[in-house]
Amino acid sequence: MQMDIKKEFLFPVIFLGCCVFTGILFGQEAALVQTKDGWGYFRKDSSWIIPPKFEDIELNSMSFEAVTPKNSLGYFSEGMVRYSDHGLWGYYNEHGELTIEAKFDGARDFSESLAAVRKVNKWGYINKKGEWVIQPLFSDALSFLHGLAPVKSDGKWGYINPAGNWVIKPEFSEALRFKENYAAVKKGRFWGYINTKGEFVIKPSFTVAYNFKDGVARVESGRFGFIDTLGKFIVPPDYFVVALFSDGYSRVRARDVCRYVNLKGVVVSKEDYQYAESFSEGAARVRPEYLWGFIDSEMNWLLKPQYDATGDFKDGIAGVRKDGMWYYINKKGELQFGRHFENCEDFNSGIARVKIDGRWGFLKQNGEWLFRPQFDNCEDFHVISETLK
Repeated sequence: MQMDIKKEFLFPVIFLGCCVFTGILFGQEAALVQTKDGWGYFRKDSSWIIPPKFEDIELNSMSFEAVTPKNSLGYFSEGMVRYSDHGLWGYYNEHGELTIEAKFDGARDFSESLAAVRKVNKWGYINKKGEWVIQPLFSDALSFLHGLAPVKSDGKWGYINPAGNWVIKPEFSEALRFKENYAAVKKGRFWGYINTKGEFVIKPSFTVAYNFKDGVARVESGRFGFIDTLGKFIVPPDYFVVALFSDGYSRVRARDVCRYVNLKGVVVSKEDYQYAESFSEGAARVRPEYLWGFIDSEMNWLLKPQYDATGDFKDGIAGVRKDGMWYYINKKGELQFGRHFENCEDFNSGIARVKIDGRWGFLKQNGEWLFRPQFDNCEDFHVISETLK
């Protein structure tokens, strides 16, 4: 069923996402939106890629269990999107064509042109035509990244290449994908890190370990801290919670207070907070007592606590709630767009989701409507394909 969006709600949109300029190829953008007919994918030019007919959405890229008896949609990845139909999974392509019918018991997103799928309790990998590239031989399998995929065989995890050959034999009780040339693996009771040859570069000694990002990784050794690529603690394991570094700082929780530490593990915040969030565009939202405010990268108040709730600064603008209504401000605290909302989300590539009179729409960074509020629900616009065929 093709459904028309009410034209009186639409402002003219110039959509350049699929045009070619000087040899550069742009991907098209689309958003998951919900109407009275269900969820579907909607382009910026107000046309449907996939008409709204799905009951639910599944946005966890690592999840594969279909919601029975519902049908659902996931996010696009490499121009393909998973969908479920009463317990079975298949895929649509970027043109909205049903490329692979729902016939798999489980499915993950496409990565490096392959997708892990499950058939009769065994996992293998298919290409974008739905053809088996690696036969279903494994009890579990994750997506490929940097030419390697973690798979489970006979109760142990190892790594295979796109030809289906073992590169690292299965010997780990748990394993994550390779990032920054290291993979976190669990052997025995503890986690450590291996290189692409399967050699331990950081010996198993952590009760929990996460992937490296920008040369540091979160680990738990009694409590949480950060290590470098040599396995040396740069932030000691003194915290109940540590967040990923952003703008050079990590938000940490020590008992009942939040603080910020730098890449040397030094506490740099000038006071303690009941709640705090990660930095974004040189500002972080914090709550010392009952109200939220923003601090800058020098740990000084950018905007003192005065808001009931806040979002993050994105594109220089943040959503805040005061007196029961949401509105947008700049870093001076000045009201933007001259209007209030029932709800509003962070800007993403110049577009934000906002709610008025029970309906969601999309607002541009200059305050004009991309689409006036008309949807029951919606997600952000994303590039659904890096290149167009």
